[in-house]
Amino acid sequence: MDILTVLLLSLIAGASTAVGGVIYNYKRISKRVLQAALSGSTGVLLAILLLGAMPSAITLGGIGYASLGFILGGVVFMVTGFLFPHTYLNEKYEDRLYSILKTGSLILTGLVLYNFTAGLVFGSGSAFSGAMGAAIFITLILQNIPRGIALYSPLEQTGMIKKKIFLMLLFSAVPLFVGSAAMFAVISGALPVVLSTGMAFSAGAMSFIFIDQMMPIVKGGRDMHETAIAMFIGIFIGLLLLGI
Repeated sequence: MDILTVLLLSLIAGASTAVGGVIYNYKRISKRVLQAALSGSTGVLLAILLLGAMPSAITLGGIGYASLGFILGGVVFMVTGFLFPHTYLNEKYEDRLYSILKTGSLILTGLVLYNFTAGLVFGSGSAFSGAMGAAIFITLILQNIPRGIALYSPLEQTGMIKKKIFLMLLFSAVPLFVGSAAMFAVISGALPVVLSTGMAFSAGAMSFIFIDQMMPIVKGGRDMHETAIAMFIGIFIGLLLLGI
């Protein structure tokens, strides 16, 4: 992929979160269906990261550079997560007023962290190959639309008007755009070991942010059997995407 294509697709992938908000306004999605969608898209993401990005990174630079990049990515965003408090709706506050007042800012921070790391993954995957970039692009849309649906309700409960909610969800395209551009610019055309480390760094960062933000939500489903089935199907879809 060339840089212009990467930038355009990153904006589309980021803006798909706002599409989820639009869907929420026109049709209420049951929690059961939303849970299945989040679980399935999570399975797709896992397949892309662990069965696509990491094996490619190991092939390019060997297990040493890939392992170094992965652990560095995880540690950097582990520290970042501690420095910038955020939520993906799983925290519970004893003080209801505090919860309402802080929900918007915590969700916004969570959106920035998630989408920036997603941008790193997309940028590094696109630098590796057009096919990998396309698979990640589809995965991000599958993930972001149900996330937009899930995020709309708690933002609405804070009293935020629809226009501001939509703009906040649309804003998530910015960190994804920045992350994609930065990673693609740094590693595109670089030595294999640099590309390997960059891909593994992105995969490590995204893996940690995924565990931090998404796993509590996926685990919070009422029917874990249905959640497991949805995630399993998602992993299978991820494998198919990697084969395109």
